[in-house]
Amino acid sequence: MAEIKAAIFDFDGTLVDSEHYHYNSWVEVLKDYDAQLDYDYYIKTYAGTPSPINAKAIIAQFDLPISEEELIYKRERMAEKLVKESEVEFMPFAIETLDFFKEKGIPIYLVTGSPRNNVEFLLEKTGIAKYFEFEITRTDVKNSKPDPESYLTAIEKINLPKENMIVFEDTRTGVASAKGAGLECMAIQGNPNLKENVEAADKILDDLQQATQYLEKEGRI
Repeated sequence: MAEIKAAIFDFDGTLVDSEHYHYNSWVEVLKDYDAQLDYDYYIKTYAGTPSPINAKAIIAQFDLPISEEELIYKRERMAEKLVKESEVEFMPFAIETLDFFKEKGIPIYLVTGSPRNNVEFLLEKTGIAKYFEFEITRTDVKNSKPDPESYLTAIEKINLPKENMIVFEDTRTGVASAKGAGLECMAIQGNPNLKENVEAADKILDDLQQATQYLEKEGRI
């Protein structure tokens, strides 16, 4: 296997433990329509998927009398509110992993299905913007994850052979996006019930520390 010269990270659920904000934002918005979204069903079905795709599915699931655009707007404003009011926690070994790649001199990039304004706010709030060479968000592409456009855009900007890049994702949609772009993808998923969601990944590991240890053992870093 080729040497790793670029590390590309997903954001929500891979670096930042923000999925509960997304879930709770849907819950709060759906209260206006007397609709209840089960957490386990949400995690298995909607986690890691951009709002436009989820909005369409949720409107159909609950037969909501609202347009996709309006539901997306309400959901994202609610998510912003919840994030601003709360402390943001990192996923296990997230900072250690970013430091690991930085110390090795390997450039780090961010590819996320979240909109740019949300991402920039969280990067500033958590203080990790300094790690990334650039960020590709949902705002920057026509078709976000699971479409490969986000990663294809990153590949073009990084300007290295694909075999020298590694992607870290945590959901089915993220893995599909990375693999669709022809990239090697490691799924970081510590929930046994969700590992089947990421079975298309090249490697499935419980946390980011396991990922860096594996890459070192393989002599790729």
